[in-house]
Amino acid sequence: MESQSTITQISYVPEIVSDTVLGRISQTTVALEQPLCVFNSSGTGCVNCDVWLLVANLAGVAAFNNIKNEFVDPSLFTYQGAFTGSNGFYFTVKTKRNVYSCPPTAIPGQILTLRVGSEVPCTTPNCNAPLPTGGKFRMKYVLIDPDRSPSNIVAETQFTDEIMLLNATDPNIIDPFLSRSGGMVVITTILSILLFLLLAMFAAMLAMACCKKSVMSDFPEPITTFGSLREYNTHSLQKRPGVITPKGMM
Repeated sequence: MESQSTITQISYVPEIVSDTVLGRISQTTVALEQPLCVFNSSGTGCVNCDVWLLVANLAGVAAFNNIKNEFVDPSLFTYQGAFTGSNGFYFTVKTKRNVYSCPPTAIPGQILTLRVGSEVPCTTPNCNAPLPTGGKFRMKYVLIDPDRSPSNIVAETQFTDEIMLLNATDPNIIDPFLSRSGGMVVITTILSILLFLLLAMFAAMLAMACCKKSVMSDFPEPITTFGSLREYNTHSLQKRPGVITPKGMM
């Protein structure tokens, strides 16, 4: 049985979700795997135990280690005061231990994540607010029994390695060609050539059509309608019946 001042050290290190998950690390968030089965054998007699996520910068890791054997009130270590004073760490994402019990109820192959920094707006003292852009942090899970003294931390995992968030890039210095792969360049070139050929064919067809129309207008078709022509008879030149024309008149 654990003494009231012993903190169980768990070898588990919180893991960032796999590379297949989009946005695993962003400018203000980190996606961790949930600590399923991690605290199953720790503090088994604890009814009110909660699992907290601890987020710390480099100075905060040392600050937490200096006080963890005392009675730690998570409500005194909040996001709002974590990086403006000397604490350098805060508690967030309070969860009942049975939520992370084993065996997990997840569908096989499904990854249950805990996204650090996803709570907007931040409305509670221990909210899971967005992390400072480009910051460096280490994280661990801590099992706390609020009814235990003098030390109320029952068990803790190991800290993660330092996690560096992404920096926001000034859009004025982004080179749009840096993100283009060789395949994209080839595809763009082929499409440009095809578009040029299509336009050239269209222009040629248009020119042929205009030329044909011009030739036809220069050589009009002959009039073949006889209905508009009149037949004229010269009465003086027609022979009359019974009249002999003199030879000199012939």
